[in-house]
Order: sequence, then C-alpha cells, then structure tokens
Amino acid sequence: MTAPTDRSATASDRAAVASGKRGAGGLPLTAAYLAAMLLLYVGEHLLFESLALRASLATLALALIAVAIGGRLRRMRKLHHGARPVERSIVIAYVAGVGALLIYALQADFALELLGPHFGSPQAAQRWSAALATLWVVVWVCAITPLIFVEISYAPMDTSRTVELRRIRRSWQSGLVVALTAALTFTLNFIANELNTSVDLSYFKTTHPSESSKKMVQQLSEPLRVVLFFPGANEVLQHVRSFFEDLHAASPQLRLEFVDQVLEPKLAKELGATENGVVVFVRGTQKETLTIGDRLQRAKSKLKRLDADFQQIFLRLLRTQKVAYFTVGHEERAQQQRDNAAANGGLRDLRKLLEGLNYRVRDLGLADGLGSEIPGDATMVLVIGPKQPFLPAESATLAAYLRRGGRALVMLDPDAGVTLDDLLNPFGLKYVAQPLAVEVPLARVSFTQADRQLMVTNRFGTHPSVGTLSRHSTQLVVVMAGAGYLEQQPPASALQPAPRVSFTVHSLPLAWNDANNNFALDPPGEQRKLYELAAAVEITSPKPSSAPSGSAGETRMIVVADSDLASDGLLFSRAVGNRYLLLDAFKWLGGDERLIGETASEEDIPIAHTRQQDQLWFYLTIFGMPALVLGFGLLYTQRRRRMG
Repeated sequence: MTAPTDRSATASDRAAVASGKRGAGGLPLTAAYLAAMLLLYVGEHLLFESLALRASLATLALALIAVAIGGRLRRMRKLHHGARPVERSIVIAYVAGVGALLIYALQADFALELLGPHFGSPQAAQRWSAALATLWVVVWVCAITPLIFVEISYAPMDTSRTVELRRIRRSWQSGLVVALTAALTFTLNFIANELNTSVDLSYFKTTHPSESSKKMVQQLSEPLRVVLFFPGANEVLQHVRSFFEDLHAASPQLRLEFVDQVLEPKLAKELGATENGVVVFVRGTQKETLTIGDRLQRAKSKLKRLDADFQQIFLRLLRTQKVAYFTVGHEERAQQQRDNAAANGGLRDLRKLLEGLNYRVRDLGLADGLGSEIPGDATMVLVIGPKQPFLPAESATLAAYLRRGGRALVMLDPDAGVTLDDLLNPFGLKYVAQPLAVEVPLARVSFTQADRQLMVTNRFGTHPSVGTLSRHSTQLVVVMAGAGYLEQQPPASALQPAPRVSFTVHSLPLAWNDANNNFALDPPGEQRKLYELAAAVEITSPKPSSAPSGSAGETRMIVVADSDLASDGLLFSRAVGNRYLLLDAFKWLGGDERLIGETASEEDIPIAHTRQQDQLWFYLTIFGMPALVLGFGLLYTQRRRRMG
C-alpha cells in the first residue's frame, strides 16, 4: 500500500472529497459479513439436526457474504484513490474468510463420504479430516482478526482524502500477530491432544495413581465399573480423569464411565449419586461411593488424598475383611489410646491405618483366648508396647499360634523392661532393653540431652517388609523415641524348619547403647556401633490343617525395638517413613506383599508444638518482637542525635 498525494487526484477523487465520506461507511458491510459467519455457525453446530433450516441459514449467509464483497468492491471504485488500498485489503480479508469456509466444507461429513474411496484407509481419512479441521480455524482467525483491527482504525478516517496508510498497516500487523498467536496456541493444543501426552505441572501431583494402586488394579480378575458423575467441562474432572485413565491403562478390567448427573438422572438414581462430583464403584451387586465435589476449592482436600481413598474403597470391594487383634491386659499402648484418645502416645492413627487396609480391629485378652487359643479369624496379632510381662500361658499361646503359621507384630520399649523372651527366643531373637542414643541429636523435641535418644535412620534392609523404604532411602527416614535393640541368637527350641531372621532397620553407626541412661557414652560397657532396630522372622513350611484363617502356612513375625514409632505423635504428623514402615509390614504380614509400594498423598502435615514451645511463641510475639523494634528505634534515635 502506497500513499498518493492530492496532486494526483482525479475527477472522481474530487467527487469523493465533496461527498465527505468516512471509513465508517463500510462498517455495515463488515457487520453483514460477520453476521453471515454467525448464521453459518448456528446452522452447523446448533441446528444441524434440521437439514432444511440448516440449508436456509447457509443460503442467507452466502447471500450476505456476496452483498458484503460486492459492496466493498463498489466502494473501492467510488472512493478517493488513497483509500482504495484499504478497501482492497478488506476485500482480501473477506475472501480469505470464505476460503476458510471452503476448507471447512472439505472436512465435513458429506465431503468425506464423497472422497472416501480415494483414501487408502480410514486412518488416512481421519488424518485428512483432522488436518483440515485445524487449518480452517487458523485461516479464519488470521482473516477475521486483522479485519476487525483495520476497521477500528479505518472507521474515523476521512476517505475523501489520503488516509493514514501507515496506521492502517500497523493495525493490520497487530491483528495478524494476535491471530497467529491464537492459531499457534490452538495448533499446539491440538497436537498435544492428538499425541495424548501431558506433563503434570499442577499443584496436585496426586492426579496420577501410585505404584501401589496400579498393582491393585492389575490383579483384577473381573470387571470393576467406575462411574464418574461430573459435568462435561469441569476443572475437578480434569484431575480425576487423569487419575482414573492411568488406572484404566494399567488394567482394562477397570471400566470407566463419565456421566453428567443432570443429564442421566435415571442412572444417577440407580447408583445413588444425588449430585455431580461423585465417583461410584460397582462390583456385581456391591457399590461404594466416593464424594469429591465438583468445585476445585472444596475438592482440594479430597484430591490430595485421592490415591489413598481409592485404595481403601478398592480393598473394601475386592477383598474379604480381615481381623487384627491387639493384645490387652499388660498396659499396652492400645489400652492407653482407649483411656486417652487425644494423647500422642495412643494408637488412634495406627488403627486408622489398619482400617484403611480393610482390617477390623479387636482386642485380645485372657478372656478372649490369649491364654489358651488365638481366635481362628485372626489374620495377625499386634503386641504394642506392653509394660507388664506376659503370663507363661499367654506367651506359649502366641508362640504356638506363630508355629502354626500365624502372623504377629511385636513392638517393645526399653523403659518398660519387658523383653518377651518366652515369645522371641524360640524364633532366634533377643530384645535388649537398653536405650540407644546418639551424641549429636538428629532430631530435637525438648532441646535437652534427652533428645539424644531420638533415633533417626535411613538404613534399611532389602526385605519386602521395608520395600518402599529401601527404594526411597534418600527421602524417607524412620524416627524412634527411646529405642532398644535386637540381637540374633540360636533358637531356644529346635524348630523345623529353622526360622529365618532378617534385620530390616539398622541404626546409624553413631549410636551407642546408653546402658546407664545418662545420655553420655561410657566405654567400655557402652559401645558405638550399628544396632538392629527391626527384624522380620519367617518359617516356611507346608500349611497345616490347623493354620489360622488367612494364613498361607508361613510363619511371619515383625519385631520392632520401639513402640513410640507407631504412636499418634510420630506416625502421621512428623515421620512419613514410620507410616510406610508399618504399611509395608501390615501388607507383608497379611500376605499382600505384591501391593507394597508408596501411596500418593499431599495431605498437609499439621504443625505440632509442645506446651513449652507454645509458651515460647507466645512470649516472643507479645514481648520479644515489640522489644526488638523498640531497641532498634532507640539505637537509631541516639545515632541521629550524635550526628547532630
């Protein structure tokens, strides 16, 4: 486009000057052109079921386009020759928009039917359609956006004189840049969607299932129907969809259905979904419901623990509920939890962990058979921190249960002095009730020398019962508060086959046995070395007829040298490694070692303060900070006075 001068004006130009027309005179034609585009969109996407109405709208749209192009050509002949390049550019934009419509027609169903025989395969036709479906949008956007920009700049110009072609050119370029940016974004989105590849950069990393969840669905031998009730365009659905589609990729037995509860009221009523944001799991006549919500702000907490919730529901649907017995009557931690549920030393979180694995928790005392016969439905027995020794009959009952293929978790504390020799020695283990300590505390609670008995370690064996910890030993640690240690010794009685003892958690080499409990190393009685903090005992033998329910006939026992590890103060709030140690232990004891693996979770860990710490923060905020500010102010004032 070039800018002519007034000297070259012809007679027709002078007539145009006399008429005093402006660029806004062409706006009705552009409005008619855009209205035609709108009519075509309505006919093709909203009224496509009525062929007659669709054809009528298309005819009217084509007529409007013809009027718009004809009107522009007519204006181009009548206007001052200085405005003709602008009119010509607008006509070119009109034609480009029509070209986009022709490309759209080539990828329409009727065109594909006509061209179908010329394609070698249905896949080739699909690629052709997909490419044209992207191309027509790009061409249309690149035609319409600069057109609108030019019209906005051109409207106030006096077309009877030389128009500002430089300004028009900049408007055209700006519109084209915006259009190409939008087209590039659209194309990249289309390519990413076709490749079905995504990179999760979102806050919620739990939009993908954990290794453990994938292992669960891979064991499906029959279909599990999962119906997700969400509206079509929903931000929560994006997170939930990626999670379940990954599970579906792991096993086709997991069958997904995405349904809008409003559009499918009959199915929603049948499955008990009263609103959107609900996931229903159906297995035969059984069904479980997981409510997430369809608003992201409210669904955040649910999304953070989606993987854990899925595992709990999966186990409830697919597995028979098992029973775990806690021994009582010896001042065990289980008893403390019932007396004071809010205390950090209780086992409320440990019980929740078991219930999440589809265990029913029961107490086991003398009246329940601890001194004579362990109940037949026991999958495992848990002895957590007893402060009173077991009766010989109780130890003999537990030992006999284990020899028959029973499963047990035993956790002892050095300060209680209970070593359960009658139970552990026959299986080649000895518990030494001397607290371990480290000279440089790796964790602090009281900020006194007592913190030296806080044991932190990431030294794990390769046994399946610590499989997750072994794989992530650089990220996970186990924390114990006042741990004793274990030693291997020849079994007190000849068992055939002999028990296999595997030490699974080791202390750091800095630890020593603090025999006199003074938090200081006193050689030679106290030695700094690597101590054993947990052990797994196995006896593999043919399953006897008297084996406990759920047992494969293989004796399995895990012994941990500290029960604080499982307390509410350490299990969930501070040490993630403790949780995985117990989760994998329960899976191994219950015969579910194939499910061992991490669980995706981003639950916020509550910050716990001791009473002394709360007092410290109180005084710091009430007195400390104001005093600090006042002190700086006084120093600054004195300095200014000295400087005059």
